[in-house]
Amino acid sequence: MNIVVCVKVEPDLSMLSASDWQAAEQKGISYDFARWQLSGFDQSAADMALSLTDASLRLLTVGGEQTTPVLKTLLALDFQRAVRIDAAAEDLRFHPEAIAALIAGFHHQDEKTGVIILGPQSSEGQNRQTGPLLAEMLGWPCITQVCDIRRAEDPTLLRVVRKTQEAMQTLTVRLPVVLVAGQAAQDRLLRIPTLKQKLAAARKPLDVLRAESLAKLPPVQVVTLALRNARRGAMIIEGGSPADKALTLYTGYLKSRGN
Repeated sequence: MNIVVCVKVEPDLSMLSASDWQAAEQKGISYDFARWQLSGFDQSAADMALSLTDASLRLLTVGGEQTTPVLKTLLALDFQRAVRIDAAAEDLRFHPEAIAALIAGFHHQDEKTGVIILGPQSSEGQNRQTGPLLAEMLGWPCITQVCDIRRAEDPTLLRVVRKTQEAMQTLTVRLPVVLVAGQAAQDRLLRIPTLKQKLAAARKPLDVLRAESLAKLPPVQVVTLALRNARRGAMIIEGGSPADKALTLYTGYLKSRGN
């Protein structure tokens, strides 16, 4: 079984201050000091693939050289190959169609892949569209909210466990298929490689492909970024007894909402 796991190596945005975001409105954000990492969704996608023993596992990411340490760590966990698509000339954070087109272009160069696994969104773009768009381009079925994958007796089939709001579903699907990790999958984060595995992975090469060799990307320009004010309003109810305050709260704020 040939599996490609698509990951997004991104900066830890929690390390940015409010002033960093305000500066981004004019000149963009500097990530030089930030830690680069995988999101919980992408860690889950990679770990689900690793649970399928004897599978041919490949990594794929779109990004710059700062992705190398993370890819090396993943190579230490039994991934046979890591490919980086270099699209440094384009800002693709808010362009899921372009990301999907690059992944589809990579697949068309080597059509042995039967399963493509990816997370639903990145911390920056939060588009939640790349997986469905990729499936549409390839003409494959797409299953979202996946939390586990298992082999079936038939090698052309795969058992997929997904969690909906109502229940856990176990589906038997015919390959090829696009799988998108879900919220429940984040209960299983990526395992940690041993020192011996890391030393062995350090000698493994990383393949770099130019974006223009895979797909023609329309020019997209980010005009501005604005810091969203997420503060909520508040009011202090003063004076009177606790019963009076409770009555004020009910009549002034809660009663109008109904039962």
